[in-house]
Amino acid sequence: MDEKPEEVDELECAQHGKAYTTYVCEHLIANPVQKWHCDYPDAENHWPDAWCAICDAHYKEEGEWNERNEGLVPIKLLCHVCYEDARSASLDRIEGTALATWNNFLDTCYEDLQKKTDQLNREFDLGSHQRYDWDQAKGELVFSNNGIAAVVAKIDFIGSYSSKTGTWLWAWANFHLLENVRTSVRAVREFGERCDYPCLTTPKWAAEEVNAWEMAAVAVHVLNARGIYRSPHDGGASFLLIREISKA
Repeated sequence: MDEKPEEVDELECAQHGKAYTTYVCEHLIANPVQKWHCDYPDAENHWPDAWCAICDAHYKEEGEWNERNEGLVPIKLLCHVCYEDARSASLDRIEGTALATWNNFLDTCYEDLQKKTDQLNREFDLGSHQRYDWDQAKGELVFSNNGIAAVVAKIDFIGSYSSKTGTWLWAWANFHLLENVRTSVRAVREFGERCDYPCLTTPKWAAEEVNAWEMAAVAVHVLNARGIYRSPHDGGASFLLIREISKA
């Protein structure tokens, strides 16, 4: 299982075995393809309680959960894997004109990324260096040859793709990363909230690597960054945002 957050109970799921406890309204279980209302995950709670638009109306009537509205919200127990799978399915709620707008936006982001990638290659030829190393504490990505630094980039983490699980995980929801390299991408999440783009606001979802490139392109566009670097690892890759870059 994932690293256990503080004060999270465990359960035995018939499908996934030993897992962590989460709580959602029964409407989301019956139909996960709708907007999920919940807090964003934090280090103590990776899978915050979630509810649907109907239940959210009861919440907004009181401005909080209390004795008057809690009884109106039918809460069910899910394991954390079932929770992630169901929330991932909610991405399919975007359709019609909204989906067309999203796809057009992705095209714009890809064009922007391609131009910036070409510029990085002209200036720094990143693929030509013998090795690279990144340092979370410093927020740096260093390209070197024969042990001598050649190019230094200031970076943040965008997210990671796992080929083992077929999922994308946003850096703002990856609590294995240091805080200083995963905070700037929250601006992409906020942009997703304003535009109602669920791919940008759902912490972890079923994806192919092409989707990871799409999310990286969006991050570069929204944050007006210099570009990205894909750092492969066993079973996937991390996508790094290049904020600044210069020759050593």
